[in-house]
Amino acid sequence: MVGREILEVLYSPVNAFKKIIEKPDFKAVLLVLVLVISSMVISQYVLSSKLFLENRLPENDDWTESLTNQYSWFSNEVPSVDAVDYQMGNTDGNHSISSSVLTETSIWLKIIDVGSINCSEEAGYTELFFWIKWTHEAELSPSSGTLKLFSGSEDSYFEYDNLVDLLVSSGEWTNTTLKVGPYQGWSSNNSPDWQNITAIEFRLDWSSSANLTMKIDGLFFRKYSSPIITGEFSAILPSILLQVVLNFAMNWILWAGILILVAKLFNEDLGRWNVFFVIIGYSFIATVVFTLINVVPLSPLPPLNVPLDANAFNALLDASWRPLLAYQLWLYIPIIGEVWIAALGAVVIRVMKEMTWSKAATIAAVAFAIRFLLRLFLGF
Repeated sequence: MVGREILEVLYSPVNAFKKIIEKPDFKAVLLVLVLVISSMVISQYVLSSKLFLENRLPENDDWTESLTNQYSWFSNEVPSVDAVDYQMGNTDGNHSISSSVLTETSIWLKIIDVGSINCSEEAGYTELFFWIKWTHEAELSPSSGTLKLFSGSEDSYFEYDNLVDLLVSSGEWTNTTLKVGPYQGWSSNNSPDWQNITAIEFRLDWSSSANLTMKIDGLFFRKYSSPIITGEFSAILPSILLQVVLNFAMNWILWAGILILVAKLFNEDLGRWNVFFVIIGYSFIATVVFTLINVVPLSPLPPLNVPLDANAFNALLDASWRPLLAYQLWLYIPIIGEVWIAALGAVVIRVMKEMTWSKAATIAAVAFAIRFLLRLFLGF
């Protein structure tokens, strides 16, 4: 039976390939492909369950790229768009929102009509991200600062009153992330609703008047959501399946081709390439096994919030997953799996040509080295 011969490759490869060589069956390789796909989907599902992807509102840096759109910026002076001094941008350009006042004791910037933003515990946004910069003509720090999240009207808002504790020196940009939502330390006025945030205001105050400037950039709400819960995993499942099939086909073709070429260098003819191609396909049942084994080290890894910024993601990996033994095992088990496939390749050519084990192992080792270099330098 086809299934029995495939399983026998795992525990008795010599006997299995003796039978397979007598009557290779392409349908068996298709069955191996189905099993590989199933194992890869399981692996990707477990990996996805550990990742929580960043979702932003707005998706791009829209709020600080212009003064008006569906939203509007206001200040105690006329705000402007600064195309020189900024921290983030989008396809429309790189700007920040700026306001300057003369001989005042305070400065504020406010954006209204941002929609009705849900920051509730259940499914709402959990963080407010922004860059802020202030300048004082004498470089004196503000005596107080507040950030308000309005809920429908001017007198209904949540307030964070420790904004000055987050700031750095005059003339320097500060990157800040604040937790939003219930139980995050925000005071409230006139029964605001976390499910209906409609405007945002930044305000800094000094004890004496001076020339002041405030700039805001990269302003957005964000949350981290599981792709399994949001349906993103299901949405990308077809592309995962396609990628698995393409990778399987590429790996199959490369292993068969490399083994044939290396064998010729050792003056060994492995016969008709299409027959050998089918026979070597049975070896990829090992991929199923090491893929499923590789799910095990994923299980103890802590959940990971994945930011959209690639540099931030790499820094997060360095701090959280990379030092862990489980993560290192997850990286290196596939390499061990490739060694297993090379060993099965040695069994195939040993059984086919009745050569010595040392010669078969040498051919397989050279083939593995070539395959490893192709993956390392060319990515396939």
